[in-house]
Amino acid sequence: MVLFLLFFAGVPVYLAEIQDVPTRFAFQHAVLLTSLAAFGLMLGLFWLSRLMPKDAVKMKYAATMRWHKYIGYVAGLFMLVHPVLMIARRFTAVESNPVGNLILMIKSPLMLTGVIAWCLLVALILVAFFRKPMPAKIFRYVHGVMAIGFTGLSTWHVVSVGRHSNPAMSGFWIVLAVGAVGALLWSYKPARRKTDNPIYQGAANESA
Repeated sequence: MVLFLLFFAGVPVYLAEIQDVPTRFAFQHAVLLTSLAAFGLMLGLFWLSRLMPKDAVKMKYAATMRWHKYIGYVAGLFMLVHPVLMIARRFTAVESNPVGNLILMIKSPLMLTGVIAWCLLVALILVAFFRKPMPAKIFRYVHGVMAIGFTGLSTWHVVSVGRHSNPAMSGFWIVLAVGAVGALLWSYKPARRKTDNPIYQGAANESA
C-alpha cells in the first residue's frame, strides 16, 4: 500500500511540483495538488482489484477490496467537491460572486468533459454504495462501464484544462488511463471453454 500511494498519489504531485506552476494563494496550490493526488488514486483503483496480477502482492483479496472501497470513497468524495474548492476562496472575498463564477465555469464548453465526468462519478459512488441488491456480475459490469466513462472523460478534462498539463504530466495520465481501461476490458473477455481448445479437441479425437 505504501508503494501504491507513492506511485499513484506521489508521482503526480511530484511532477506538478517540479513544474513550479505559479499560484496566487497557498490554498489554491494545496487544492490543486490534492486534486492531482486524488485523481491518481482514482486511476489506481483499477489495479487495486481483480486486475492485479495473481501473487503480485502479499495481500488477501478481501483486504485488497477493502482498500479499494476506502480509497474510492475518500478520493471520490474529494473529487466531488473539487469544483467548489477551486472557487472556495472567493466566498470570503469582498465584492465577489462565487456562485455566479461556479455557474459560469460549469457552463463553459471547455468544462463539458469535466461536468459529465463529475456526473458519472456521482453515479459510480451511488451504485457502489447501494450495490447489495444487485447481482455481483451485473454490478461488476455496471461499475466497470461507468468507471471507464469517468476515466476517459476526466483524463481528457485534466489534460486539456489542468494547470499542470505539461507533456510529462499529460503522458503520465494518458498511460495510466489507457493501461487501466485496457486491462479492465481485457478482463471482460469471455474465457475460452475447455472444449474449444484445439489441444483438448485433438486429445478427444485420439481417444475416440
